[in-house]
Amino acid sequence: MNKIYQVAIIGGGASGLLSAVELLSGNNALSGEEVVILERNDRVGKKLVATGNGQGNLTNEQISRENYHGNKGFITAFFPLLNEIDIRKYLEKLGIFTFVQEDGKIFPISLQANSVLDNLRYFLDAKKCQLQTNFYVDIVEKKDDCFLIYSENKVVKAKYVVCAFGGSAGKQYGTDGSSYRLLENFGHKLTNLSPALVQIKAELKEYKGLKGVKEKAKVYALDGEQVLSNVEGDLLFTEYGLSGSSIFKLVGLQNAKNPKVRVELLPWLSLEELLNIIKTRKELKIFPNEDLLLGIVNKQLGRIICKKYFREEDIAFAVKNLEFKVTGNLGFNYAQVTKGGIDTNNVNPFTMQSKLVKNLYLTGELLDVDGDCGGFNLTFAFVSGILSARSIKEKKGE
Repeated sequence: MNKIYQVAIIGGGASGLLSAVELLSGNNALSGEEVVILERNDRVGKKLVATGNGQGNLTNEQISRENYHGNKGFITAFFPLLNEIDIRKYLEKLGIFTFVQEDGKIFPISLQANSVLDNLRYFLDAKKCQLQTNFYVDIVEKKDDCFLIYSENKVVKAKYVVCAFGGSAGKQYGTDGSSYRLLENFGHKLTNLSPALVQIKAELKEYKGLKGVKEKAKVYALDGEQVLSNVEGDLLFTEYGLSGSSIFKLVGLQNAKNPKVRVELLPWLSLEELLNIIKTRKELKIFPNEDLLLGIVNKQLGRIICKKYFREEDIAFAVKNLEFKVTGNLGFNYAQVTKGGIDTNNVNPFTMQSKLVKNLYLTGELLDVDGDCGGFNLTFAFVSGILSARSIKEKKGE
């Protein structure tokens, strides 16, 4: 192929798509024929349509530096730019309208993530952006001022390359971690990787039969008796352990020597208030002991606790202090995001350009930046993609 594109974007996920949108918009916009997206799957945006359980948790109204983890220096430098780009307004200009839930999460008004993807695709199609699917990148080389991107018997040439191929989480979306090598070949370093925002495995021998039970709870991550973190939210019992928003937000368990999770049910009640409720119910003498917690917590869970304890004080304490030994997690295939990635020390936080290779850009989850559950990771993906495109347009306009 003799054609040389201005920009080749490796990866058609959230970050790559927004990079393409920005390249084709505003001042110094490129034409669609100058930009190509190279996607290893048979279609773009497979992971994007799964966000927010398919409803599209696009961003969050309450974003702070504390929501992001990785190289603090990079995050601190990047954060003002993240605040500067209002993702809600940016998406509105593309015809994607959103609303804010009470917890600060922002969703499309359709509550359908696939409608967001469709909208982005319509925009890129109208701009005649080039797309090559089923394009698995084997290697990227740079010769003089041109990048050569190889895939089996194909080669794509471009003056600028935006790497937006994701991390190791969610193999079913094509993000299996195999693409890190493309950047390691240019001298970029890879930090330690681990699954984040992932369900945990736990010993539930004494709490069998609770699969599907959901409670509001305050959950603590422990290393022995040391509290590592705590968070309030949904807790879901599964056949293998624990899940839910509270579990996704816990930090510290992966490095703990003796990892445990402590669950405090009814966190809005003090131990004394709960004890008084239980005593009052027992004084009525209408409940069998096993149903003393009926109407207070889930019926099945309440019966397990009341069969194990008889004294009101012990029952109340158990409700506030359920402990489970953590035996692992479900791994990258079930994780929402990757903790770790390409070391950001060699990435410019203002432009996303590599400090090692001119005109090479790194965006989204492939970087050593991960966010909390609630739209924070997608926000980083969007903004980093936009910044890479703005840097390229600025160079083109000079």
